[in-house]
Amino acid sequence: MRKLIHVVNINNFFPELFALTYPTIRSYAERNEYMINMITERKFPDYPINYEKMQVYEDGKNAEVNILCDADMLIHPEFPDVTQFLKRDSISFNDNYNISWKYHVDRIRYFMRDGRDVGIATNFVVSSDWTHDVWEPLSLSQKDIEDLAKKENTESENDPSQRGWGHYADEFALSYNMAKYGLKYTGVTWEDWMRPWLVHTGTGDKNEALQIARQTLEQWSKL
Repeated sequence: MRKLIHVVNINNFFPELFALTYPTIRSYAERNEYMINMITERKFPDYPINYEKMQVYEDGKNAEVNILCDADMLIHPEFPDVTQFLKRDSISFNDNYNISWKYHVDRIRYFMRDGRDVGIATNFVVSSDWTHDVWEPLSLSQKDIEDLAKKENTESENDPSQRGWGHYADEFALSYNMAKYGLKYTGVTWEDWMRPWLVHTGTGDKNEALQIARQTLEQWSKL
């Protein structure tokens, strides 16, 4: 079975944090016989840098399993190989939310037809060869995405100076494709004991992210 883990690290992403997180990702890959595909160059310059995650579509087209793992993710040394419980007809992800919270889904027929109102948080996403369509790059432009996005502050919906959710182009793209193709989904960590074994350190605050990473690794070392 050809299995890939894709990690986006463009412009030397936060090296102090990556020095803490990457060894846990590499260890997971080695234990479970995954190859690591490090995405270091841009191929979609007209979109936010997070959209480079859509490179998985081309890079992983010949794999039976693709995992996208954020560069700021910690993986516990006992976290099992997801292929043990992966459903081939489904995608799996670590976190989700209501897509209607961030986007005007009533303007997008795929979301309206799908009706599940699911937005994918892209910090840890698993797909099989049957569900590879989830990585398909969009025909929509970044401006199209921004026009469909709501404001981060809902009270400023009509204020053009306020930032919208359109900069999360990666999350929009995967959620859009899941709805477009009617893909089934499951959680990656649906058991309570599994939740602490995937830790997304990213908070937007670098000092806080480093603190979370160091504290988590210290706790794991004592188990």
